[in-house]
Amino acid sequence: MTSPTDASIPVFQRELDPLLLLPIRLFVLCLLADVSWHEEGALATRLRVSSRVLAPHTDRLLAAGYVARHEGHRSLLRLTELGFERLTGHVTAFQRVASRAVDLVAAQRAGPNPPM
Repeated sequence: MTSPTDASIPVFQRELDPLLLLPIRLFVLCLLADVSWHEEGALATRLRVSSRVLAPHTDRLLAAGYVARHEGHRSLLRLTELGFERLTGHVTAFQRVASRAVDLVAAQRAGPNPPM
């Protein structure tokens, strides 16, 4: 069994956050990147989903410590320091993945492939 720090696993793959591979969770953190409190219902509206659809995703982010919730007249969410670190690390790793994909597509379209 290989460990997550196995040198055979590319660095970007170790840095991608499995919790943020679902776009809705990634987008929630992006909308909270200013680290101020945001109404949960307003986030659902911005993401064009119902509050019922958003709730299990925000619950997962809360459980992981990526967001904090303030309950009152309205439910408010804010990005935590951990959430900000995980967001920026994930986006940086994802940029490397996308760049590598572009390189692979360009190489494939450039000419004949060597035999495997």
